[in-house]
Amino acid sequence: MPSPTVLMLGNFDGVHRGHQKLYGLARAAAADRNLPVTALTFRPHPTEHFKPESNLKLLMTYDEKIECLGKIGVDRVIEIPFNQDLASVSAQEFYERILKKELRAEVIVVGTDFRFGTGRQGTSQLLQEWCQRDGLQLIVAPELMDGGAAISSSRIRSLLLAHNVEEAGRLLGRPFFYRGEVIHGDKRGRTIGFPTANMRCAEKFPLANGVYVTTTLWQGASFLSVTNIGTRPTFVAASAGSGEIPIRVETHVLDHTELELYGEHLEVQFIAHLREEKRFTGVNELVDQIRADVAAARGFVGQG
Repeated sequence: MPSPTVLMLGNFDGVHRGHQKLYGLARAAAADRNLPVTALTFRPHPTEHFKPESNLKLLMTYDEKIECLGKIGVDRVIEIPFNQDLASVSAQEFYERILKKELRAEVIVVGTDFRFGTGRQGTSQLLQEWCQRDGLQLIVAPELMDGGAAISSSRIRSLLLAHNVEEAGRLLGRPFFYRGEVIHGDKRGRTIGFPTANMRCAEKFPLANGVYVTTTLWQGASFLSVTNIGTRPTFVAASAGSGEIPIRVETHVLDHTELELYGEHLEVQFIAHLREEKRFTGVNELVDQIRADVAAARGFVGQG
């Protein structure tokens, strides 16, 4: 049987500053009682279960979320499979059996919008009644406001769709990132003096196509880079029929063209948006634009 704990509940997509505030309240309560902090979350996200047609794209993979919760200080992360069985559990049973009996929560920390149980019947008000009856402490964290609006995962997704990775990163408390393995591409970048690392990334929220200032992390080192997300319209035309072109993530690491990265795993953090992706009339025009992009990236981080 697990030891008593301070339990924070939520989906925690992005582990943004609002979630970090929730953790701060949980940690303070845990310090007062000499208890660990446990985060209870769900896989898959409930929206993926109830509304698969929404095609929800998460800000982090589930494994990245677990890692990030650990980095901010959470002692233990528990994922509950969100399936029809769980969706059928009443709010009272969820509280009595899972929160109180199985997880032994002495303090429960939730956001104001947290709902649970069949039909989302469980509210913070109902949870407060049960906690008072059983001698548990409930902490309901108010939304963290920024610029007149609450910090939320949906707000961050909207910012990313609008290319605003700077503001999204500020609300996240860290840059939005992709991780993936470097795979072989067509090696065209090498022929024009700007080799790129082509990444096979885990599926998560798709950034808007464009060119970005990025930081690339590899083997404990950090490199300034420029990353293109898109379809390379100068070289690739839409295939007949579907008209669809696979989205690619291609990163040029500045001043380190000698790096052999095939098969390596990188993390690319998105710092600022430089420009839209565009079709060029030829290679020379493309090279001139890449040089301008590199100069702009250096200027952005003060290396100009």
